[in-house]
Amino acid sequence: MKDYFEIDNFLTDDDYGVIENNTTKIESFIDPNGVFKGTESARQQWFDESTALGQLIKSKLASIELFNNNRIDGMQVADMLKPYDIHGDYLVQKNQKPISDPKTHDPMYTIIIPLVQGEYHTVVFDQQGEYNNFSEYKDKNIELSEHVSDDEWKQYCGHCHDVDQKYLSIKKVLKWNKGSLMAFNRRLFHASANFVKPKRAIVVWSSRSN
Repeated sequence: MKDYFEIDNFLTDDDYGVIENNTTKIESFIDPNGVFKGTESARQQWFDESTALGQLIKSKLASIELFNNNRIDGMQVADMLKPYDIHGDYLVQKNQKPISDPKTHDPMYTIIIPLVQGEYHTVVFDQQGEYNNFSEYKDKNIELSEHVSDDEWKQYCGHCHDVDQKYLSIKKVLKWNKGSLMAFNRRLFHASANFVKPKRAIVVWSSRSN
């Protein structure tokens, strides 16, 4: 398993037609925990493998060797209105209820397929945990002597809790390119980089049998 990887031109022109025709039930997401707690930070449409969109994504992922023996724990189209702060995706949750079980299926990749072009980035950190909340990581670890620089923190993570900076170092800043695919280990903590205009992507979480 790789910590992260990228694939250019993952989507074709025909794929965009399928996506557009099957994105009609976007629901509001109120952030329960993050820096924007209690506000609408995103709009989401969950879908599964029984749908036309689910079948498209499943078939395209199946053609990629790095996803061999992976199963899909969850898929959604996400309109991100505000940047997410530091978190992990070890446990996939829908409406704050778990829909994956790490005891039976080992978490593998968070997969992001951007549907827009712009100055958008996802920041992946070196630190990891087998839980989603970064507060748990801070409780179990000490501050780093070499952490994210002040300039990088301001550039990418100015919306995050300042106290988090000294616990983190950057593994990779993934730039969003429309129609590409980015994937990274679900155990790795990550965050949306600062952005102004809302952005849209398909997000998938994969796992494999233990």
